[in-house]
Amino acid sequence: MKTLFTRALLVLASVLTLNYTRAAEPMNLKSPTALERSLDRALSKHLSFPVLEKGDMTGDVYVSFVIDKEGRIEVVSCASQNERLKDYVLRKLSRVDIGENPEGIWKTTHMHISFHPEKS
Repeated sequence: MKTLFTRALLVLASVLTLNYTRAAEPMNLKSPTALERSLDRALSKHLSFPVLEKGDMTGDVYVSFVIDKEGRIEVVSCASQNERLKDYVLRKLSRVDIGENPEGIWKTTHMHISFHPEKS
């Protein structure tokens, strides 16, 4: 009888813990907006590993930007230990145009871009 009670208690504790864990996770029911989809496409198109650049073009770049009314990226801050890589990212971001942004300045976006060749 004691083992049956213990098993029932463990099952109940498991169910309550599982439901609590799921309730604590934030739910993302919001689908990406047209502006977010355009930004994803533009960044995928313009930012790629700089194969044709000379010198060491590996490292990490941390960039923060907003999108103005015309759909152009305005860089707020950009940091990297590799100055050439930082300049490359800034040059590529200056070419991004995602189309009109009627709401005006869009939320600040923070990105970590990592440029490291794949290991084979």
